[in-house]
Amino acid sequence: MPPHGERLLTIGEFSRLSQLSVRMLRYYDEHDVLRPSRVDRHSGYRSYAPTLLFAARWVRELRDIGLGVHEIAACVPVLDDPRAVRAVLERQRTRLIAEAADVVDRIREVDHLVTALEGPVMSVSITHRTNPARVTASVRDTIPTYADEGRLWERLMPALFTAGATLAPDARAIAVFHDEDYKESDCDVEVQLDVAAPFAASGDVRCVEVPAQEVAVAVLNGPYDGIGAVMEAVGRWVPENGYRFAGPMFNVYLVSPHEDPEPSHWVTEVCVPVARFASSDVPGAAVPNAR
Repeated sequence: MPPHGERLLTIGEFSRLSQLSVRMLRYYDEHDVLRPSRVDRHSGYRSYAPTLLFAARWVRELRDIGLGVHEIAACVPVLDDPRAVRAVLERQRTRLIAEAADVVDRIREVDHLVTALEGPVMSVSITHRTNPARVTASVRDTIPTYADEGRLWERLMPALFTAGATLAPDARAIAVFHDEDYKESDCDVEVQLDVAAPFAASGDVRCVEVPAQEVAVAVLNGPYDGIGAVMEAVGRWVPENGYRFAGPMFNVYLVSPHEDPEPSHWVTEVCVPVARFASSDVPGAAVPNAR
């Protein structure tokens, strides 16, 4: 309550002085951000003490730097504590820096799409082969996103030698994506390295014997942002050639970022296990002509 005899400002006067619209003042009242000093019980008119202009200025400035209404409401009671306000501002600064980095990434992606429109259409060739059976050292886990695959490789390498496994002469680095559909988070991923012979599991690493697999293979030359065109080509090739998908997709890293930091030098085989499509797979469906 205002001191006895203090003249209160009408909501219109307070709006002009605080540079907050009447609509926003009512909104802030409803959300316990900036409560009026008095509300007439009969008319509902709001009145404000002039001392509230200090809080109103901070409310406006905190809003303008992107804080949400609940964050502002939590900040208003501590406006007389510079350390508490500084902590709020530093948290928002950190958040804005991260958002700015995201914007830069999106601008880069837009530039990439513009360049792609002006350049030649990416040509993707699909081959069909049978991969021989192999023995692998494997680490499989749920990771935050597919981009966090590197965490699994960091666990596999030291555990591999602790287990006493020996790499095969032509060992390949492979990542298997076990999710039945694309996941934004909590992704089921397995990383594998071919080994010369079976071994006893130890810690993170398991010995996995992979049977021979019939696969459709597309080669991605360069950075992984070209994966969309590869997946499109695979998605067309499989049914058009009389096959169906028969297992989780996996990548074979022929030249990986670990071996060469230059993205234009990377070479990745994108492999999809396939099996012959039969009419029994889909009742009433015709089998596409194989090429």
